[in-house]
Amino acid sequence: MGSGEVGSASFLNKQMKMRGLQKLRFYCQICQKQCRDENGFKSHSRSPSHLSKLSNVTHQDIEQYTQQFEKNFLQLLRLMHGEKKVEANKFYNEFIQEKDHVHMNATRFTSLAKFVQYLAQNGKVRIHGIEEITSDTDPGQFMISYIDTSSDNLIRKKQIESLKQGERSEHEIKLKLLKKQIENAKLGEVSESQDDSGEEVVAEVDAIRQPLNLSVLTTSKVSKKTPKKKLKNVFKSKK
Repeated sequence: MGSGEVGSASFLNKQMKMRGLQKLRFYCQICQKQCRDENGFKSHSRSPSHLSKLSNVTHQDIEQYTQQFEKNFLQLLRLMHGEKKVEANKFYNEFIQEKDHVHMNATRFTSLAKFVQYLAQNGKVRIHGIEEITSDTDPGQFMISYIDTSSDNLIRKKQIESLKQGERSEHEIKLKLLKKQIENAKLGEVSESQDDSGEEVVAEVDAIRQPLNLSVLTTSKVSKKTPKKKLKNVFKSKK
């Protein structure tokens, strides 16, 4: 059995390699052909069929690939992660798992960093963890999150915000009522203490105003002294 025949070890090994995810830079978007290595890609690039298709590629075709790539990228980002943060390079590896996706080398972007920078400038994603992105920035150094500008999401956010405002208003009202109750309680304690002290003063004044019992005082002060009776001395002799 020859090395290239169906069923041979060489044939099976080749098929297993073809099933695996090949390097993206060896993929030809125009011909939709995945090459196994650099030599295969160079050989394909010099082929008449590739050169013929390449000569017919226009600026509109590149823009179409760019728009499709952006649409697919954002759609998967929204479905997989919503508005949560995710590492840019990690998500890109998730995105390229589909072999039939539009590859970046067919778009007008030369790197993932430039593509993410373009999305951020147009308000489609947020960039986290880095202040400025350049063409040399490592996609593993920053994170991205999807910005959902759909009408449904905006309505949902308004509803959530209104609920939060309602909760804040209710909380503020409860705090105001509690504060008012505390103030009223303090005022009540002060008034009670004033009433108690006033009652004591009134009681003292009433006691002072009561008429004195002069008869008692007169009797006690002007009491007559009873004279002592002299005892007769029986031993005294009579003259």
